[in-house]
Amino acid sequence: MKIDVNSVKTIGSGLTRPEGVMALDDGSLYTADGRGRCARIEKDGRTGFWGNLGGAPNGICIDEKGNCIIANIGNGQVQSLAPDGNHVILMTHAQGKKMSSPNFPFIDSRERLWVSNSTSLADIEAALQAPVADGCLVVIKNNEAKIVAQDICFANGVSVDEKEEFVYVAETMQRRILRYRINSDSTVGEPEIYGPDSLGPLGFPDGIAFDEAGNLWVALPAQNAVGYITPAREFEIYLDDPQHKVLRRPANICFGGEKRKTAFIGSLDGTNVPYFEVPYPGTRLIHQKI
Repeated sequence: MKIDVNSVKTIGSGLTRPEGVMALDDGSLYTADGRGRCARIEKDGRTGFWGNLGGAPNGICIDEKGNCIIANIGNGQVQSLAPDGNHVILMTHAQGKKMSSPNFPFIDSRERLWVSNSTSLADIEAALQAPVADGCLVVIKNNEAKIVAQDICFANGVSVDEKEEFVYVAETMQRRILRYRINSDSTVGEPEIYGPDSLGPLGFPDGIAFDEAGNLWVALPAQNAVGYITPAREFEIYLDDPQHKVLRRPANICFGGEKRKTAFIGSLDGTNVPYFEVPYPGTRLIHQKI
């Protein structure tokens, strides 16, 4: 199951490092923007910007009230940006420890906010060039942030399966996906590798997201590709763009459009959002009602 890169379209314009992307029910998109703000892309492609977040907004999600939740890897804050442009800080520390590199947020149906913190090093590039297993996963519940998993070698994309039995984390510098069973008290169990031990020589996973068939989609910026791990835990490439015709280091994936069967891609180097059809609907997120 693979598609031709020539079938990929794009929407939006003027974006800078739109690493995170989320689709809304009205057909619009939210993205992060590397200039310390977020973007809204209308169905017709018109692109506007809002917010004064500072730093470098990275992964995003949307809560049930329509606020955009941002993991700001540039200033070490998890932020909530309202549609009117006001924002509040949700997290800078967890259990007294500074979370200096929040990477991706995910809200589940119990309003638990799962956030990856990539590394404790102040220099992100240093953590990528000389990886150490000092990343972690935090859960924020009732305004309290707790570290639930540690020793992750650059913790990146986060997702929860449809039944909310497991939380999944991309362990970028080990080129694999980890998962943890979610306990009733919102702690998690021991890590297990989900899928292959390695996603390949350039298989450094970034953003991840489930579809309703149980496939876990994975963005691969170094390979300039998008693939998925099947329920049988086999990894397949769905879209490969070695010549960078339309993909610009894909970093995240979300699903929207009619029946949530369109994939939208966030990227590290893009100025717009690539999109393409997928075989199965994406799993409904808490802000999606249709």
